[in-house]
Amino acid sequence: MGSASTEPVAQVQPVTEQAQSSEGLAIADAVFVCMMEPKHIAGVCVVETLSFAVPWTERMFHDELRNPLSRYVVLLDRQNPGTVIAYAGYWKILDEGHITNVAVHPDWRGRKAAAYLMQQMMQLAATEGLTSMTLEVRRSNLAAQGLYTKLGFAVEGVRPNYYEDNGEDALIMWYRAKKQEEADCT
Repeated sequence: MGSASTEPVAQVQPVTEQAQSSEGLAIADAVFVCMMEPKHIAGVCVVETLSFAVPWTERMFHDELRNPLSRYVVLLDRQNPGTVIAYAGYWKILDEGHITNVAVHPDWRGRKAAAYLMQQMMQLAATEGLTSMTLEVRRSNLAAQGLYTKLGFAVEGVRPNYYEDNGEDALIMWYRAKKQEEADCT
């Protein structure tokens, strides 16, 4: 899976009870998930620019798609399949995934798109044998922290002055499948 594929990401069972709600099913009916390809980059950059103070460039995404360690998935609008509504990616490093970006177009926020996308990406990671995932999130981004917590991530550290636009700290969050499975068994 080192290169982008035109095949959709396999539909999987939701990883949280929240996604099983009627709202979670509604987003699954409104979108489809596939691996990011070069043709998606312009749409990804629109979402990126609307989401981040220091957005990645088209060249950076092209470089990511050539990186054999990177995996990027996009959510496309089922009614307008050429429209990228969200994307996320991670680097596969041994049995860990480092999540690089998660972004949803503002018009699709509040509709469970981020949760659905994260679940799909985490399932992809699991099929590749990843047992943990990590990410950085702004200390002020309480909505994202809430989502990640619901998905099983926990804060395990801080990167002081991480964000270059304003020097804000980043919380380091981890999802560890083994810990989650052990907790489920007790």
